[in-house]
Amino acid sequence: MSKLLTGALTALIATLAIPAQAQDGRSKQQQPSPASPLAQLAMAGSDQPDVLLDIPNLSVEEITLEVENLQANISLDARLANLLKLTAGAEARVDKVKLSIKGVRAQATLIVRLDNVRAIIERTLQTLDNNPQIIDRLMSTVDNTVGTVGGVAGQAVGTVGGVAMAALGNGQVLDLARAGLTELSRTTNSAGQIVRQVRRQNGQLLEVVTDSANKIISTRQVPATQPAK
Repeated sequence: MSKLLTGALTALIATLAIPAQAQDGRSKQQQPSPASPLAQLAMAGSDQPDVLLDIPNLSVEEITLEVENLQANISLDARLANLLKLTAGAEARVDKVKLSIKGVRAQATLIVRLDNVRAIIERTLQTLDNNPQIIDRLMSTVDNTVGTVGGVAGQAVGTVGGVAMAALGNGQVLDLARAGLTELSRTTNSAGQIVRQVRRQNGQLLEVVTDSANKIISTRQVPATQPAK
């Protein structure tokens, strides 16, 4: 009877424990799988995609099963004609089961076609090859742009000078800060008018005559003093 019960328990444990089958399944997963139908269709045509990323299957890296307090119920009745009748039983119970799955990979297919971008670039290059004068016009446009910038800069300098001279018009109140002038000297002439020598931002010397109300009577340029020899 003990041998018969032992054999039954062995059969039950063999049914619950399947490490060999799990290893076979894992070895099958490690084998390379064929490309997905979508990828095969994309590669079969004459128009090949520029980028093809294909993950054709679902794979699982690791499956862990933890079982605590496994108990089984076994009922065995054996009879040999009328000579022997044997009844044996056993119980099995599972208190806790923990299942963990890691590294799940799903199927994915990415197909990228850049035909339109490539066609635009090729058409642009072909147009430049057939019409080299386009490049000449582009270069002349650059030259004109540089000349325009230089002209604008020159006009800006002239405008600044014009603003300074406009601030020194006869009859206006002298404002040295607004005109961008630096006072060098100040004297009073025989008519009681104030005579100032001022310097502009560009270094030019001016003589400005104002009345008692600080209104400009006259303005003239003063020649630069030559250094003594």
